[in-house]
Amino acid sequence: MIPTTSFLFLVVAAFSLAEAKKIEVLPCINNGGDVISVHVEPCDKEPCEIPKGTSAVISVKCISNVDAQKLRLSVWADLAGVELPYPGMKRDACKGKNITCPITKGQEINYVQNFEVRKFFPNVETKARFNLKTNDNQDKVVCCFRAPVKVVSAPDVKK
Repeated sequence: MIPTTSFLFLVVAAFSLAEAKKIEVLPCINNGGDVISVHVEPCDKEPCEIPKGTSAVISVKCISNVDAQKLRLSVWADLAGVELPYPGMKRDACKGKNITCPITKGQEINYVQNFEVRKFFPNVETKARFNLKTNDNQDKVVCCFRAPVKVVSAPDVKK
């Protein structure tokens, strides 16, 4: 039986996916498993513009190329050739990202990540790298892709 909170999360994720835009992604150098699709909401054109002070929901479907007991997710932004980590992210991919661990080689993984774009982030267009890895001493890449993202000022709200 699915717990109520998990069921509500799945319903919200499914509804969000229906309103999301499938985006084109680039492979990572150390690719890992196959990325089937990536959807971002809100996004009406590429690169996806995400206003400061809001959140974006990223839904990823990929095929694992390894067995793993635990997973961790990291997100990096390329700023002038220097990759900086996304601040404040919960890295345990087996909690709150719609993944049930352990996973097996060849398994389809569907994970959902909510990214808060904080008000202090600079206005920038970058390529973000999303990296799902095994959380063990082998540190194998399970799924990795790069996607263009644009952080923009929040629109003025007139009363």
